[in-house]
Amino acid sequence: MDRLGNIVVFVRAAEALSFARAAKALGMTASGVGKSIARLEAELGVRLLARTTRRVSLTDDGAVFFEHCRRIIDDLELAHGQMSNRRGTVKGRLRASLPTTLAKLFVVPRLPQLFKRHPQLLLELSLNDRWVNLVEDAVDVALRIGALSDSSLVARRLGQQQIVTLASPAYLARRVVRDIGELSQHACILFRLPTSGRERPWRFLRDAERVELRPRPRLLLDEGEAIVEAARAGLGVCQVPSYMAAQALAAGDVVEVLPEQRPPPDPIHAVYVDRRGVRPAVRAFIDFLAALPELQPS
Repeated sequence: MDRLGNIVVFVRAAEALSFARAAKALGMTASGVGKSIARLEAELGVRLLARTTRRVSLTDDGAVFFEHCRRIIDDLELAHGQMSNRRGTVKGRLRASLPTTLAKLFVVPRLPQLFKRHPQLLLELSLNDRWVNLVEDAVDVALRIGALSDSSLVARRLGQQQIVTLASPAYLARRVVRDIGELSQHACILFRLPTSGRERPWRFLRDAERVELRPRPRLLLDEGEAIVEAARAGLGVCQVPSYMAAQALAAGDVVEVLPEQRPPPDPIHAVYVDRRGVRPAVRAFIDFLAALPELQPS
């Protein structure tokens, strides 16, 4: 591998602080990443990265060299992107992280439209409901639902997510839900957060005041579609994003309860790392997501 190639490998490893994650981003093996960085260190005569069995970190010399190299790589990627823009070509590998159910129901079925417009695009989708670190996980674009906290990322608002509270007609024939104060007496189906293992609280808006409840669960699930199916089967009351239950609502298998106490919608953003210019593939994919009708206000 040439000098520039070794520098690219070093920058990606320094960003991810992991040979394995850098290897995934570059399409290499972890041992290949290690050998490339070792060649660069031998050429420079300094240690750039400190390795242990558990982590990788920059040395003092590595931190100085990293800042210079990152600017060089950013300039190269910006120049490459501008040339691609001039040709109108979207090409190369794009890694994106999307919420599982949203991707399965609405993004994946519409991918033929994206590939028809951009046949040279290679898309790698990771479907999960966790809050990914774009640099450490080697992700180009991620969807974030709710308030944004990471100011180092560039964000584009795509739409919003509306939370609804649901139950089946059969369940409501047995037990009516008139107010959020009655939910403690009902069978509740809750979502268990995969990152913390805790139950996601339910949110409402009553008399212009935000209310958060932690009802006692009858059933805990960590997958949104399964929660809707459990409610459809009459097992209790659930609270999910409206797009997740769109088909069940349209079929009349579940109905919304307490619609007058819906919480305010959550914003949905596409986020990406600012590398002094947006790659054409990133822009094209975000434009594709922005056109999804399910992300628009309901």
